[in-house]
Amino acid sequence: MPGFEPTTRTRNLGRLAAEAFDLLVVGGGITGAGVAREAALRGLTVGLVEARDFASGTSSRSSKLIHGGLRYLEQGEIALVREAATERKVLRRIAPHLTDTALMLVPVYGRTSAGVYKLRVGLSLFDKLAAVDAGERHRILSRTDALAAEPRLNADRLQGAAVYPEYVTDDARLVLDTLKAAHHAGAVVVNHAQVVGLGGRGAERRLEVRDAFSDATFTARARVVVNAAGPWVDAVRRLDVEAPGPVLHLTKGIHLVFRAEDLPVRHCVVMRARDRRPLFTVPRGPYVYVGTTDTSYEGALEEPAVTAEDAEYLFDTLARSFSDLHLTSGHVVGAWAGLRPLVHEEGRSPSEISRKDEIAVSPSSLITIAGGKLTTYRRMAERVVEAALPLLHRTAPAGRSESEPLAGGNLAADSVTAGLVPAEIRARLRAVHGSDAGEVCALAEDLASWEPLAADVPLSAAEVRHAVRREMACTLADVLERRSRLALFATERACAVAPKVAALVGAELGWSAERRDAEVAAFARQCEARLGWRGVTSPVACVAALGTRA
Repeated sequence: MPGFEPTTRTRNLGRLAAEAFDLLVVGGGITGAGVAREAALRGLTVGLVEARDFASGTSSRSSKLIHGGLRYLEQGEIALVREAATERKVLRRIAPHLTDTALMLVPVYGRTSAGVYKLRVGLSLFDKLAAVDAGERHRILSRTDALAAEPRLNADRLQGAAVYPEYVTDDARLVLDTLKAAHHAGAVVVNHAQVVGLGGRGAERRLEVRDAFSDATFTARARVVVNAAGPWVDAVRRLDVEAPGPVLHLTKGIHLVFRAEDLPVRHCVVMRARDRRPLFTVPRGPYVYVGTTDTSYEGALEEPAVTAEDAEYLFDTLARSFSDLHLTSGHVVGAWAGLRPLVHEEGRSPSEISRKDEIAVSPSSLITIAGGKLTTYRRMAERVVEAALPLLHRTAPAGRSESEPLAGGNLAADSVTAGLVPAEIRARLRAVHGSDAGEVCALAEDLASWEPLAADVPLSAAEVRHAVRREMACTLADVLERRSRLALFATERACAVAPKVAALVGAELGWSAERRDAEVAAFARQCEARLGWRGVTSPVACVAALGTRA
């Protein structure tokens, strides 16, 4: 299924300036992407603008888990648990390539087995609420079986464990495939286009939009505007003086990445930090990532930093949870930090704030949505569209978003042929692109197109070209951080190949040497911000200092 060519972005900018839309969505994260797809599938005319790149904020920096929300059961959020569990099944159906089964293991500690009994009761209730299939229901492990399943678990006062399945996803690619599906349903979508003004009211809202690359501004028109800007929700809301809305409480969550041989876990182990917050280890191919923190945040929104204090919180939890690991900062190969745009609840700590979404509608027809969870994004989109229909004075047919596959989600239509593509590459392409993997294969110019750009770097020239030609990647970070996840999982390796990737992207987009050097330097500074807390000189720091000359 063709995606976003560079000409698509140019054409869509022209359409946004020339046409009037029923709905114009501000924000290209998972919430905005879901709204655009839902509205387009229901016959509305839809535009979407994203100030940076698709999924460049919260939606590329989550824990990447599609889960039923077991921990919210403890907080009495029954409706949220039921909805999350239902949507987990929906995502498995519409995006099978982006929902890999991940076995969660919850160890239970204490002086008696009472904790095991309590967990058994909770999981039985969860299975019932979530209508979990028989083959996916939880299992209770004895102490001996728990240690056999995870030999490095801290055995002190271990009473047993529970195991149950959830899903792990690639959050940025989930956004991208949702937007591709919206595009094919008729939505007009652009990235790197910031809303800088909002006027008009009633039947026509006017948005002033600036193209990040030409610096040109134009006016887009819509009957209803949806503010789905995540951490930037308040900034967009302030452009409309009449707009009410929830007060955001931003919290920061960081993740650290280790090689699997350094952190040899077999499951997504649910750990407990000293403050009792649950944290996860998540095996992902050759890596294991660990997260996440949950601390109030008031800094810059674009690139929240990983601090030594953040990292120590995770290292301390790992040391308490596993025996004989001896991990140090030097074992960290990747890291990321993201912001949660939660709805403020007076007197509650970050971990206690509900993950429910909240919708507010202004007299001037600005719909603002905040809060919510990655897992429930599709239902959030349905609620936003239902809120928009009365403002449009119209009805729409029932949605089909719960059954219509996302881009790449029709695995029965496997379009990957052998050709020039090595077998191991074909397998990786299927895992990343699903049924759209054949698109990437079609861009192979010769066998050299599939050579890794460097040792231990699962990225080829053909894949870089595909990101630009078919996925609207416009910058070096668009390719290395979101179309490929190399910048998150192997930060130093991403920085090492950045000059090569910049040369490929620059050749596709006609960059000057100065633009290419600036892209590499900016990307390196971003990576250094993620690993700088280690306090050691790294290849990232060298590239940041020297640009493409490193």
